[in-house]
Amino acid sequence: MNLKSIRALSVGASLSVLTACASTQPAQDQTVFDPIEPVNRVVHNVNGAVDFLILYPAAMWYGDIAPQPVKNSVKSFASNLGEPINAVNALFQGDPDQAVASLQRFIVNSTIGLLGFNDVATEFGIPYRSEDFGQTLAHYGVGAGPYLVLPIFGPSNLRDTTGIVTDYLMNPFTYGADNSDRIALGYYGGMVGGAVDARYRNNDNIEQLKQSSLDYYAALRSLYRQHRNSVIRNGGPVIMNGDTRNASFDFDDADAPAGDK
Repeated sequence: MNLKSIRALSVGASLSVLTACASTQPAQDQTVFDPIEPVNRVVHNVNGAVDFLILYPAAMWYGDIAPQPVKNSVKSFASNLGEPINAVNALFQGDPDQAVASLQRFIVNSTIGLLGFNDVATEFGIPYRSEDFGQTLAHYGVGAGPYLVLPIFGPSNLRDTTGIVTDYLMNPFTYGADNSDRIALGYYGGMVGGAVDARYRNNDNIEQLKQSSLDYYAALRSLYRQHRNSVIRNGGPVIMNGDTRNASFDFDDADAPAGDK
């Protein structure tokens, strides 16, 4: 079975899940299920070592040498690569207006914005909103499942890990990268650049969390759950035991449009 067949089957399976869950309510993940915590902590520590040795130095070097307009362009370019997926997931969630907005952002920023290096769409009044397949599954009531710490990617859960894989397989840039070295360079380079930019922008928050937490692993796990609850509802309130509470997460969204730090 070739890669294209695997992609087609994965997308078909994802659509089947949506059909099966269409009558349910959005998932509300009020607790964390962490049955493989010892393994997760090992991966968490390995990720921390990789961050200390590679990502943190790269982010600090980037922060020192890149002027703010360059940082904004890197972030905008990385965000633009995700707009097709934002549009597809908005459509899956029954929000055609947002799907059109994401497509408009992609077209405007890819053309007038010079391949996405400039976030012209926001200046034109088309705001950015990130949508991923993990959010789509949650929209149809699929629970988070067990908490997972992924190598390199970090905090996740079974639902969101499924979303990461599905989004990768559905992204047209993934197909383009298979057939063009230039697209591959831009696609994967944008992903790496976006990760470095996000690490730089979030450095103060990360260091503050490390210093203020008795257990950094547990604090990060809790914040990840709060963040996902918030984005699933597009920043809206999370209903918990009959109360309305806002889930807060101060870290920058790695996929958010460019702006001054």
